[in-house]
Amino acid sequence: MENKYIFEILVIDKDGKASITTGESLVYGLLYSESLWKEKYIEEIKGTKIIVDSEQKIELKFQPIDTSSTLNDLIESAFIIRIKGEDYKKLENFRLNFLIHLRNKLNFTNIRILRDDISTKISNDIYPLINQVENLLRRYLVKFFTQKIGVEWWGVTAPKSFSEKIILRKGNEKNFSNLVDTDVTLIDFDDLGELIYKQTTGFNKQENIISRVMNSETIDDLNTLKQELQGNYTKYFKEAFQNNNFEKKWKTLFEIRNKVAHNNLFIHNDYETAKQLVDDLNKIISDAESKIDKFRFSIEEQEALRNATIEEAVKVAESQNENKENPLEKFGLKPLGKIDLPDTEYANGPFKIITEEDLLKELEIAENTLSKNNLTYVGLKAFVTKILGNKGYSYGLTYSLINILRDKGIIEIYDADDQFSYFQTKGIRLKK
Repeated sequence: MENKYIFEILVIDKDGKASITTGESLVYGLLYSESLWKEKYIEEIKGTKIIVDSEQKIELKFQPIDTSSTLNDLIESAFIIRIKGEDYKKLENFRLNFLIHLRNKLNFTNIRILRDDISTKISNDIYPLINQVENLLRRYLVKFFTQKIGVEWWGVTAPKSFSEKIILRKGNEKNFSNLVDTDVTLIDFDDLGELIYKQTTGFNKQENIISRVMNSETIDDLNTLKQELQGNYTKYFKEAFQNNNFEKKWKTLFEIRNKVAHNNLFIHNDYETAKQLVDDLNKIISDAESKIDKFRFSIEEQEALRNATIEEAVKVAESQNENKENPLEKFGLKPLGKIDLPDTEYANGPFKIITEEDLLKELEIAENTLSKNNLTYVGLKAFVTKILGNKGYSYGLTYSLINILRDKGIIEIYDADDQFSYFQTKGIRLKK
């Protein structure tokens, strides 16, 4: 018989309840069950009895264990039982019924699994499925937040605990960490799910919501907050994930993933459950990804997100000021160079936050001086980095305000006609 799978166990009768002390009595104790076997017979090789089931394609051997020198227990009897099988499905079903027979019918007090090729196969089959859906969610998170918030989306989106975890794990990835951004590859499986179902991006972080409620003085303030929390962002994630039970399915798969990671025991139903969960989650994530291009933050959400970004940046700036670090990079606020932060007046320092009034005034001046400089349009990038940047205004917050003003219909971003450039250039102008 050519065997592919082995299931090996150690069975112990500690106090004599099993009344099985010899190999002969063990054989007959195993054979009397009619529900356990199909086509059984006994072979004897060199004085050792082997139970064979031709229909289930399994053979069972046993070996008595000498426990006379056991230090702390007086063990009545102990055996190692090894079952070999050709058919994965039949052995997978047999082993659980076999354990039930040993425990409930023969009264062995202790059973230890020494080797389980069935669980190993199931675990190995499940892991690629989990790896696939985990990578798919990473892909989605990077695409969505990069397209909708910006390159430095991690600082606005991820909880502080995630960022701290990444710092501790930076050394785990020595080949790629200096070449690519490794934030989402260094957090755990359950952390990835939380970025979806806890939705902690900027304006709807719990602490920000509490602060807004506490500072609301009128019914209009509360209605504005309510509108923000029921806006496009919340609606998009509700329709794409919450309504499809993403959180419950992700957490269930996380439990199975932990069993795989810790080399636990499995039954075939675990694989079927994992496969169904992965199929469902793959569809949820893929469907959400297909809608990324159509999604836009509402004007209220953009304003709230920008304000939350400013608040977070100010907090970090104040806490890191003594170290003269550049905390704004975490929030996508690109500085003009390595300039020390001011001691007190953050908003008036070299990383100034431009107001709507000042931006529109600067744009009007830029448009009025086009003819003097022999120019036909105001370039978007030049306006942000040269005109406003040279005056100390943060790139990131300027861009976010420009997006808000565009959606309000106050300014216009358009493809400029530039005969001197080989590339398509974006222009910016006041809307007439």
